[in-house]
Amino acid sequence: MTNKLLPTGLPTLDKELDGGLLAGSLVYLTADSMTMGEIFLYQFIQQRPSFYVNTERKPEYILNDLKQFGFDVSGIKFIDIHEKYHENVSKLLDRGELRDYRIMDFFIKQLEIIEAKEINLIVDTITFFQHLEIKRNKTREIIDKLYDTVKRTEGLGFLYGIKNEKRSFIENEVINICDAVFDISLIKKADKTTTELTIPKARNRPIHGNVLKFKIEGGIIMDTSREIA
Repeated sequence: MTNKLLPTGLPTLDKELDGGLLAGSLVYLTADSMTMGEIFLYQFIQQRPSFYVNTERKPEYILNDLKQFGFDVSGIKFIDIHEKYHENVSKLLDRGELRDYRIMDFFIKQLEIIEAKEINLIVDTITFFQHLEIKRNKTREIIDKLYDTVKRTEGLGFLYGIKNEKRSFIENEVINICDAVFDISLIKKADKTTTELTIPKARNRPIHGNVLKFKIEGGIIMDTSREIA
């Protein structure tokens, strides 16, 4: 294993981590659905070539969002789970549980053929896989495969999970295996709504406990001060 630090691409976040994340780190990015947490994924993509696993939306919609923010899209390669999952939905044999197992097998094969080093592996969203009609051991298999892939490629992996009122047992298993957790929250106050990022878990990295406030203006603007004007 390498001790090399890889920057996330956000200087304030990297400073909080004393330089970045260890190569081979798998990160769980959990976010309130109203915070636009996916923009962190877009920001991470700017740092290095990325394999982007899209589950909820087509690649063209994601690319359009990236371009609207002025981000570079040249380093992205999609693993299109969305298209594969929905392509044969009209067929009786590809509905329900059978389709769910097939998409898991497809995803595992796609991960196995990644050979590039020091890449980002982006999963948008890991929540999609947690809700499939499959047995727990199959879900655990994909979690293990993601972890192994990031270690093998010596890059960074980001699993984007949508917050729910109560975490499921499967989500807790994902959090447990991940090397770091980035928690994005929407904070409502009497006169203002703010968005904040905290790092409750960072294996082999310092945890300073700071609250990183941010806003979205042509990308992410982060600040460690109490307010952003």
